[in-house]
Amino acid sequence: MVASRTFQKLDAWMFRREIRYAKHTHPGKSWAWLRHRYWGKLDKTRRDVWVFGNKHTGRYLHKFRWFNIVRHILVRGKSSQDDPSLREYWWKRQRVNAHHLSIGDVKLASDQDWRCPICGEDLINGEELHRHHWVPRSEGGSDSYSNRVLVHLYCHQQIHAKMKRGTC
Repeated sequence: MVASRTFQKLDAWMFRREIRYAKHTHPGKSWAWLRHRYWGKLDKTRRDVWVFGNKHTGRYLHKFRWFNIVRHILVRGKSSQDDPSLREYWWKRQRVNAHHLSIGDVKLASDQDWRCPICGEDLINGEELHRHHWVPRSEGGSDSYSNRVLVHLYCHQQIHAKMKRGTC
């Protein structure tokens, strides 16, 4: 409840900033003209007619209340990532962070047992993930699952550096 109230306050603050911008940009125009020019139902998936944006390009500002509130799960007790007996607990917690992956990336990750094939570390460890093609598409490789893997950004850079040197 606190986050939704905060989002409402942020939306109200943004609305005042939008009005201020519109009035500053067009000081001699009426409120009706400004409203017609800048606000409307720009996001076709919502019923909100007070969306600020450019009607010609279709670009608009998102509202804070449109974003889902994600609750974070607290760490239980005095659990430490250094405790080997809690390895499974921490593994399950890290898997929750995979919600930002696409369905295809989740399939790739699960096929790899959630490990980077280059360094052997967990895929979900806070590092940026990249899709690597074993046979590059520029050399006729396909986008099939058998030709792709998920790797960490640094591991991906190492692969391509070795390919450039010809040691791979």
